[in-house]
Amino acid sequence: MSDAAVDSAESATEAEVDRYEKAYRAVRTVLDESIEAYLVLEALEDDSQFLKQLRLKRAELETERSDLQRANIAFYAGSTTMQPPSPSLVAAIVALSKQAVELTVAKNNGAAFLTLATSALNKFASIQDIKNS
Repeated sequence: MSDAAVDSAESATEAEVDRYEKAYRAVRTVLDESIEAYLVLEALEDDSQFLKQLRLKRAELETERSDLQRANIAFYAGSTTMQPPSPSLVAAIVALSKQAVELTVAKNNGAAFLTLATSALNKFASIQDIKNS
């Protein structure tokens, strides 16, 4: 990864923007798949206390997704910076995205999605701060 932060899409190389966008889309996929899985789990849950926990975790993931979207918009608007991701970091994030899709097909549990979402967000954090954008 480059040492210099990029101020906006206009000051990044085409390859840097492509890698950034690929990482962003992959993290977005992990979050979307995770949120969808929690919605399914909520629909099937009878225990009111556990349902409350599921809804809370889903709400947290929805907040993370909103933060990620705002950071992406801020980058393209030139109001925040981004560390250009290395090809290996992008590949790692894309691999997490593929795992999320596989978990959805396998109808896996929410804990597995939470783990994937957290891992994807942590990796993306080395590219861009999504909380302050």
